[in-house]
Amino acid sequence: MSLESNIAIHQALADPTRVLILRLLLERELCVCELVRSLEAPQYKISRHLTVLKNAGLVHDWREGSWMHYEIAPALSPEWRAVLEALRAVWDQTTEVQAALWRLQQRELRPPVTAMSCCK
Repeated sequence: MSLESNIAIHQALADPTRVLILRLLLERELCVCELVRSLEAPQYKISRHLTVLKNAGLVHDWREGSWMHYEIAPALSPEWRAVLEALRAVWDQTTEVQAALWRLQQRELRPPVTAMSCCK
């Protein structure tokens, strides 16, 4: 991995919204609408931050119908995966992360939805 790639990751981690997004993605893959609800932020803002994370190589996306799904990039190096796992413990100490995780969990406790209806 080049120094330039490492710098891009560090820069991507320098924003609170991107940290929250990454923390939620450490739970599982998520649709943009789930991130919007969990972070209580507008879709355009979440999408802009996801683009930064994708360009840094931290997340991978795919389309399912008209919905975009995101996950921690499978190609992310084991070293960076270990870093994210270590940061998880630190991030989990914050009330913002706890609140976002709670909102995500509340969504999961609702009746199951199909992939095509998750964003309705």
